Amino acid sequence: MTNQKETLCQEDARVVCPREDRFAIRMHDCRPDGLIKPNALMQYLQEAAACHAEQLGVGFRELEERNCLWVLVNLRIEVRRMPRWQDCLVVRTWPSGCTRVIASREFTGGSPDVGEYFRAASDWMVLDRRNGRPKNLDRLDLNLPPDGPKALALRPTRLTPVEGYAAVNALRVPFSALDFNGHVNNTEYVRWAFDAVHRKLGNLPEIHSIQLTYLAEVFLGDEIELLVSETSDRGICVCVRKAGGGANAFLMEVS
Repeated sequence: MTNQKETLCQEDARVVCPREDRFAIRMHDCRPDGLIKPNALMQYLQEAAACHAEQLGVGFRELEERNCLWVLVNLRIEVRRMPRWQDCLVVRTWPSGCTRVIASREFTGGSPDVGEYFRAASDWMVLDRRNGRPKNLDRLDLNLPPDGPKALALRPTRLTPVEGYAAVNALRVPFSALDFNGHVNNTEYVRWAFDAVHRKLGNLPEIHSIQLTYLAEVFLGDEIELLVSETSDRGICVCVRKAGGGANAFLMEVS
């Protein structure tokens, strides 16, 4: 694992060395079968990313001074095996380039004992806190790395809705779903989505990949609908939609 870190730093002098965080998989983050819940795994990734952003000078405090915040827009996780209760999970993360509005970040997860668990790639935007609009990263003077190694050959894509969704559940957004920024945390959508899959199928399938796209914010008290579809080519698809025929807020595909 150390060799991988050194290689990532040596490939390009502009590339920031990966940050490494260790997590002991806790009982309350696991499903009844002992495997980590996908939303809990995302919380570990989010914590590692947030800490690295602070370390690099582009974290919560720096963006708050500009009346901005980071938001996740796309994430793809390719799973070799899911961590279990009491496993030691070592998460590495590093920024891997940016365009005018998108900053990319990579992740790997492994263990000294069992090797690699997963690899992941993500896309982020900086939004204006006042109007929710994306900011031009070139104009924020964040000194983001222009390029870097990629964890996945298949990059995250912007998901689109599929045909044949069936309504599974509806809920009103509770206060407990809000995060440090005062909006619904991205991991809550994943929790709701997998609850909908379990309710629809009666079980949770073995996970090989998870792809997520965030389309619109939902807020405290909003009513949302959860819809699920099974397709032959895109796996299990979930849509979180604002109630009453409102806009799609979140899409997930699991295979």
